Parts: sequence; structure tokens; C-alpha cells
Amino acid sequence: MAFLLTWHGTLLCRRRQGGVLVHYPLTDISDDVEPVVLDLPIEQLRADFGHHVRATMPELPSHPPGSLQRFRLQRSADQQTITLGYETAFLSAELESDRITLIRTEAREWESFLPVSEVDLDALRQILASSWLIRSSGTLIERPTTWRFFNLQLGEQLIDLRHQMPFDLASWPHRLTLLRDGWRIEQVCQYRPLVYYSVFDRPEIMEQFAISVRSLIQFGRYQGQIVVLTDRASPELARMLPAECKDRVTIIPLQPHDRPGFMVARYLILDWPDAWRYQPLLYVDADIVFDREVTPMLRAIAMSDRIAAPVELMSPLARNPSVGATLLQRDLCSPGYMAGFNSGTLGIPNVHAHAETLRLIRRIIANHSLLHGREALPYADQEIANYVSFRLAHFDTALISRFVRYGGEDAHLGERCGLVHFWPVPGTAARTQAMRDYVTRLGTSQ
Repeated sequence: MAFLLTWHGTLLCRRRQGGVLVHYPLTDISDDVEPVVLDLPIEQLRADFGHHVRATMPELPSHPPGSLQRFRLQRSADQQTITLGYETAFLSAELESDRITLIRTEAREWESFLPVSEVDLDALRQILASSWLIRSSGTLIERPTTWRFFNLQLGEQLIDLRHQMPFDLASWPHRLTLLRDGWRIEQVCQYRPLVYYSVFDRPEIMEQFAISVRSLIQFGRYQGQIVVLTDRASPELARMLPAECKDRVTIIPLQPHDRPGFMVARYLILDWPDAWRYQPLLYVDADIVFDREVTPMLRAIAMSDRIAAPVELMSPLARNPSVGATLLQRDLCSPGYMAGFNSGTLGIPNVHAHAETLRLIRRIIANHSLLHGREALPYADQEIANYVSFRLAHFDTALISRFVRYGGEDAHLGERCGLVHFWPVPGTAARTQAMRDYVTRLGTSQ
């Protein structure tokens, strides 16, 4: 079966009372109407590649079965849309009105309808209800619209829907490849960001988390969802967080057994079903302060094809155990002069495309612990992530490095680039104080 889009980008519908034909916006169909269904297989209504090869078109019945059977069914001149005629007139969707008329004796644009499958109609509705990044330019489109000429409007770009059907939904809903002018490739990436934390154990760590979230909201100007995996109760966390963000925070209860459990718990985000709905996901350690707007970093991650992590130039993969040197040597790898990355900041474009890599990291963490003991790798999460990256996944260590710097007690305001990771400060209490001091300086500089 097929639904019918009009030349104006609306959907052909029928009033439930009286059966009068009308046309409505795809995302604003009222309860008193229902979409009209053309009771024919979508494959019979539009040509596929085999028809192109044979230079033929699928045959159409002269009259469709079902509620539109009194109309004469024909292809339009563009060979992609159809017309519905009755005697000497054609159905026509009127401009700036919901009226469908039967008065015109010539079939032109307003008298043509684009058959769309239920799957493609659902996808189109989600496109219109979501925010998207145009990959070629990085432009954010808050809400696309449908427009006349069967166009999907993405900012200043117009995409003719006649040349997109059926949508290729292989990477849906995170990526969608469209064709401008029928052949110019344009890819869009859904933008629905999530920032998440994994925080447990001592009060100092919880204070770091509270400082980090407040900086994310105040200086990072973040408006999206926040998730925290934690062993603390919701009321306790609620007292720590800014009032304006409490409705955007989801708490995932978790009770790790020990320090190795604390470190690797971030990978349990895979087990939260809603994680698959977001693009991108940004994991940050609790000892991070945001000092500039976070949106540019989130957009860069959303449009990337690789997991991103900031490089640690001082940590060679060949020599530094904290970035996996021990594992790489034991596996006879030769990383040369490559530097490792810090896993305290991880940019995951989406779970759908990268679950295999994240699951592999989890599997090796668990297996290595069973074989060699939970304490065998002091920095298990970071060591194994670097090992998997070198062997298979090739994390991007350039993409977000420009947004991240490692700060000590003397972190300077003039170097603000996005966020400061205070791990170089020795001792939890001193690190917390360094974060407090930096946030105070940020506040007074505004």
C-alpha cells in the first residue's frame, strides 16, 4: 500500500465524517481526518533499478482498488508521480488551503501525487521532527520542512523527494544520505546529544561531578540530556545539581565492587536501551570542567565516523603502560612513535555504529580480569581502549583534542578551548580544590 504526498509537501487525507478529501501537513494531522491509502503495492507504483535497466515502467491498473477506485490512475510526465482523474477533471491539492478539488482539466504540478510507502512516510515524519547536521557544511537544521515541488527543505537546501524514494535506511536514524539535484551526494546526521558520567564512591568525587555538571550548564551552555551511572540515591544527586537541569538528568543506579569496577563502569551505557537513540554521546570523567560552549565539539562528534578521544602526547603507546603499552608489547605490536589517548573524554558518534567496538573493549576487560586478576591492569579502561583502537578500531585522536586540555592547579583562563581535565593534579582533595578555584575564576571573568 502507499500514501500520497501532494506537490505542496502535504499528505492526502480523508475526513472521517463525510469522507471529503483534504490535504494536511505530515506532522499535524488532526483526529478528524485519516491518511488516504492507495491500495496497491509500492513496487507497482514506482520503478526500481531493474525497470531502469530494461527501460520499462511497472504497469498500472486503469482504476486502483479500494477507496480511490472511481478515479482514473495514470503516471505524470515526470514518471515518478501519479494523477487521479475523474471524467475530464483531475484531483488537485489547493495552495494555502486544505481543499482538494476536482475542477482542473489539465494535469500539472498541483494535480500530481507522490506514492510513499509506510516505512518512508514514518522516516519522513521523523526527519521533520528531529534536528539534523548537514555533513558537508556542519550547519545545524533545527527542524526541516516539506515544501512545494515535493521538496524537503534543509535550511537553504532543497531536496526533491521524488529522487530519494525509497530512502536508504541502512544507517537510520543516525545517518541519511540524500541526493541534491537528483545526483549530488549530501549526507545528514541526526543531532540529539547526550553527555554522561560514571561517578561512585567518595564524597570528593561526587563534588567533582557536581562542579563538572554546573560548568557544563553555565559555561558549556549545554541544553541536552545528561545521564549519570552512580551508586548515589536520586535525592542526594538532586541536591548537588542546578535546579534548571534536574529534569534533564537520568540516573542509572549501579553498585561497583571496587576501583576496577568504578573505572570500567562507563561501558555499561550500552545496556541502557535509550542510549541507542542519541547522537552523539559524550562521556566525561568527573574531574572535568567545561570552560567554553560545548556545542562545536558535540557537532564534530555527531558527524564523525570514528570514536574520538583526546591525544596524550606525553604518553607513547610503545612505553607508557597507562595507554596500553604492556598489552601492545605482549601482543607483539609495534606502535612506533604513536601517542595514546586519554579515555576520560570519549566522543561516541552513536551506539548503533560503534557497539561492536565498545562490546569488544568490555569483553577484553572482563576476560583479562578473569585470567590475570582484577588489579592486573592499573588503568584497565584506558589501557584496553587504546589496545583495541590500535589493533582494530582506530579512534580519532585529532577530532576533539582541540577542545580538550589537561590542567593543573595553575590552569589559565586565556587558554579556554572547551574543557579542562584536571587529572594531572595529584590527590582527590587537591584536584577538587583546583576545580573549585578554576570555576571561581571563570565566574568572575564573565
